[in-house]
Amino acid sequence: GSHLHFSFREAGSQHRNAFSDPSQPTGISRKGEAFIEGLLDHLPSLLSLSIPTVNSFRRVGPGCWTGHKLGWSTEDKDSPVRVCIDLNTQQASNVELKLSDAAANIYLELAAILAAGMEGIKNGKVLRPMLDDENNALPLPLSLQESLDSLKKDELLLSILGDELSNAYIAVRELEARTETRLEEEVAAALNRA
Repeated sequence: GSHLHFSFREAGSQHRNAFSDPSQPTGISRKGEAFIEGLLDHLPSLLSLSIPTVNSFRRVGPGCWTGHKLGWSTEDKDSPVRVCIDLNTQQASNVELKLSDAAANIYLELAAILAAGMEGIKNGKVLRPMLDDENNALPLPLSLQESLDSLKKDELLLSILGDELSNAYIAVRELEARTETRLEEEVAAALNRA
Protein backbone atom coordinates (compact mmCIF):
# COMPACT_ATOMS: atom_id res chain seq x y z
CA GLY A 1 0.00 0.00 0.00
CA SER A 2 0.88 3.64 -0.20
CA HIS A 3 -0.21 6.70 1.73
CA LEU A 4 -0.96 10.15 0.30
CA HIS A 5 -0.31 13.41 2.17
CA PHE A 6 -2.02 16.74 1.41
CA SER A 7 -1.41 20.25 2.69
CA PHE A 8 -2.26 23.79 1.57
CA ARG A 9 -0.31 26.99 1.15
CA GLU A 10 -1.77 30.48 1.24
CA ALA A 11 -2.02 31.98 -2.25
CA GLY A 12 1.01 34.20 -2.81
CA SER A 13 2.94 32.63 0.07
CA GLN A 14 5.53 29.94 -0.35
CA HIS A 15 5.85 29.24 3.34
CA ARG A 16 2.52 29.82 5.12
CA ASN A 17 0.84 26.47 5.77
CA ALA A 18 -2.86 27.22 5.35
CA PHE A 19 -3.86 23.82 6.75
CA SER A 20 -3.02 24.73 10.33
CA ASP A 21 -4.99 27.15 12.53
CA PRO A 22 -4.13 26.97 16.24
CA SER A 23 -7.17 29.15 17.07
CA GLN A 24 -9.53 26.36 15.95
CA PRO A 25 -10.42 23.64 18.49
CA THR A 26 -9.08 20.96 16.10
CA GLY A 27 -5.95 22.97 15.23
CA ILE A 28 -7.01 22.72 11.58
CA SER A 29 -8.05 25.70 9.45
CA ARG A 30 -11.67 25.93 8.30
CA LYS A 31 -10.54 25.17 4.74
CA GLY A 32 -8.60 22.17 6.00
CA GLU A 33 -11.59 20.90 7.98
CA ALA A 34 -13.91 21.37 4.99
CA PHE A 35 -11.43 19.54 2.71
CA ILE A 36 -11.26 16.59 5.13
CA GLU A 37 -15.06 16.44 5.45
CA GLY A 38 -15.43 16.46 1.66
CA LEU A 39 -12.95 13.59 1.48
CA LEU A 40 -14.82 11.66 4.18
CA ASP A 41 -18.18 12.21 2.47
CA HIS A 42 -16.90 10.43 -0.64
CA LEU A 43 -14.45 7.97 0.95
CA PRO A 44 -16.61 4.81 0.60
CA SER A 45 -16.82 5.28 -3.18
CA LEU A 46 -13.35 6.80 -3.51
CA LEU A 47 -11.86 3.53 -2.23
CA SER A 48 -12.81 1.86 -5.52
CA LEU A 49 -10.30 4.24 -7.14
CA SER A 50 -7.63 4.40 -4.42
CA ILE A 51 -7.50 0.69 -3.50
CA PRO A 52 -8.88 -0.68 -6.76
CA THR A 53 -8.36 -4.43 -6.55
CA VAL A 54 -9.83 -7.29 -4.56
CA ASN A 55 -6.38 -7.87 -3.08
CA SER A 56 -6.12 -4.19 -2.07
CA PHE A 57 -9.09 -4.60 0.26
CA ARG A 58 -7.21 -7.24 2.26
CA ARG A 59 -5.52 -4.23 3.94
CA VAL A 60 -8.85 -2.86 5.24
CA GLY A 61 -10.03 -3.97 8.65
CA PRO A 62 -9.36 -3.79 12.37
CA GLY A 63 -5.67 -3.95 13.23
CA CYS A 64 -4.46 -3.26 9.67
CA TRP A 65 -3.30 0.30 10.49
CA THR A 66 -5.20 1.69 7.53
CA GLY A 67 -8.54 2.24 9.19
CA HIS A 68 -11.83 0.44 8.88
CA LYS A 69 -14.27 3.10 10.12
CA LEU A 70 -15.35 6.23 8.29
CA GLY A 71 -13.63 9.04 10.13
CA TRP A 72 -10.51 11.01 10.91
CA SER A 73 -8.13 11.40 13.81
CA THR A 74 -4.95 13.14 14.85
CA GLU A 75 -1.84 10.96 14.82
CA ASP A 76 -3.90 7.74 15.04
CA LYS A 77 -2.32 5.04 12.92
CA ASP A 78 -5.61 3.12 12.77
CA SER A 79 -7.60 5.96 11.19
CA PRO A 80 -8.10 6.08 7.40
CA VAL A 81 -7.70 9.87 7.37
CA ARG A 82 -5.01 11.08 9.75
CA VAL A 83 -4.09 14.65 10.59
CA CYS A 84 -0.33 14.85 11.04
CA ILE A 85 1.29 17.11 13.62
CA ASP A 86 4.59 18.89 12.93
CA LEU A 87 6.98 17.83 15.69
CA ASN A 88 8.73 21.22 15.69
CA THR A 89 5.66 23.47 15.84
CA GLN A 90 3.18 21.03 17.40
CA GLN A 91 0.64 22.25 14.83
CA ALA A 92 -1.39 20.37 12.24
CA SER A 93 0.75 20.21 9.13
CA ASN A 94 -1.09 17.98 6.64
CA VAL A 95 -3.67 15.27 6.20
CA GLU A 96 -2.84 11.69 5.22
CA LEU A 97 -5.09 9.29 3.32
CA LYS A 98 -3.87 5.84 4.29
CA LEU A 99 -6.13 3.82 2.01
CA SER A 100 -4.17 4.16 -1.20
CA ASP A 101 -2.47 1.51 -3.27
CA ALA A 102 0.17 1.31 -6.00
CA ALA A 103 -2.39 -0.55 -8.14
CA ALA A 104 -4.45 2.66 -8.39
CA ASN A 105 -4.42 4.85 -11.45
CA ILE A 106 -2.85 7.85 -9.71
CA TYR A 107 -4.51 10.32 -12.08
CA LEU A 108 -8.02 9.03 -11.39
CA GLU A 109 -7.29 8.72 -7.68
CA LEU A 110 -5.92 12.26 -7.30
CA ALA A 111 -8.69 13.76 -9.44
CA ALA A 112 -11.29 12.10 -7.21
CA ILE A 113 -9.56 13.11 -3.97
CA LEU A 114 -9.15 16.72 -5.06
CA ALA A 115 -12.73 16.92 -6.34
CA ALA A 116 -14.08 15.55 -3.05
CA GLY A 117 -11.93 17.89 -0.97
CA MET A 118 -12.69 20.93 -3.11
CA GLU A 119 -16.42 20.19 -2.91
CA GLY A 120 -16.04 20.25 0.87
CA ILE A 121 -14.31 23.65 0.72
CA LYS A 122 -16.79 25.07 -1.82
CA ASN A 123 -19.77 24.02 0.31
CA GLY A 124 -18.15 25.01 3.63
CA LYS A 125 -18.66 21.55 5.09
CA VAL A 126 -18.29 21.16 8.84
CA LEU A 127 -15.86 18.50 10.01
CA ARG A 128 -17.44 15.65 11.97
CA PRO A 129 -16.05 14.77 15.42
CA MET A 130 -12.76 12.90 15.58
CA LEU A 131 -12.87 9.10 15.80
CA ASP A 132 -12.52 7.70 19.31
CA ASP A 133 -13.37 4.50 21.16
CA GLU A 134 -16.88 5.78 21.95
CA ASN A 135 -17.60 6.94 18.41
CA ASN A 136 -20.07 4.79 16.47
CA ALA A 137 -18.65 5.62 13.05
CA LEU A 138 -19.90 3.78 10.02
CA PRO A 139 -17.69 0.96 8.75
CA LEU A 140 -15.84 1.45 5.49
CA PRO A 141 -16.51 -0.94 2.61
CA LEU A 142 -14.64 -4.19 3.21
CA SER A 143 -14.67 -5.29 -0.43
CA LEU A 144 -14.14 -3.85 -3.86
CA GLN A 145 -17.76 -4.65 -4.76
CA GLU A 146 -19.08 -2.70 -1.74
CA SER A 147 -17.01 0.30 -2.76
CA LEU A 148 -18.12 0.03 -6.39
CA ASP A 149 -21.74 -0.03 -5.20
CA SER A 150 -21.03 3.30 -3.43
CA LEU A 151 -19.32 4.70 -6.52
CA LYS A 152 -22.38 3.94 -8.65
CA LYS A 153 -24.37 6.35 -6.42
CA ASP A 154 -21.71 9.06 -6.07
CA GLU A 155 -22.75 11.80 -8.49
CA LEU A 156 -19.63 13.92 -7.93
CA LEU A 157 -17.10 11.17 -8.61
CA LEU A 158 -19.11 9.81 -11.55
CA SER A 159 -19.21 13.31 -13.06
CA ILE A 160 -15.42 13.66 -12.63
CA LEU A 161 -14.86 10.37 -14.44
CA GLY A 162 -17.53 11.00 -17.10
CA ASP A 163 -20.08 8.48 -18.33
CA GLU A 164 -17.87 6.48 -20.68
CA LEU A 165 -14.94 6.06 -18.29
CA SER A 166 -17.06 5.44 -15.20
CA ASN A 167 -19.15 2.76 -16.96
CA ALA A 168 -16.04 1.01 -18.29
CA TYR A 169 -14.15 1.30 -14.99
CA ILE A 170 -17.03 -0.11 -12.96
CA ALA A 171 -17.63 -2.95 -15.44
CA VAL A 172 -13.95 -4.02 -15.42
CA ARG A 173 -13.65 -3.82 -11.61
CA GLU A 174 -16.91 -5.72 -11.08
CA LEU A 175 -15.70 -8.49 -13.39
CA GLU A 176 -12.47 -8.63 -11.38
CA ALA A 177 -14.43 -8.83 -8.10
CA ARG A 178 -16.61 -11.68 -9.39
CA THR A 179 -13.64 -13.58 -10.88
CA GLU A 180 -11.57 -13.25 -7.70
CA THR A 181 -14.47 -14.42 -5.53
CA ARG A 182 -14.95 -17.52 -7.70
CA LEU A 183 -11.22 -18.22 -7.65
CA GLU A 184 -11.09 -17.98 -3.83
CA GLU A 185 -14.06 -20.36 -3.58
CA GLU A 186 -12.39 -22.85 -5.96
CA VAL A 187 -9.11 -22.71 -3.99
CA ALA A 188 -10.95 -23.24 -0.68
CA ALA A 189 -12.87 -26.19 -2.14
CA ALA A 190 -9.65 -27.73 -3.50
CA LEU A 191 -7.93 -27.34 -0.14
CA ASN A 192 -10.87 -29.00 1.59
CA ARG A 193 -10.62 -31.97 -0.79
CA ALA A 194 -6.88 -32.32 -0.23
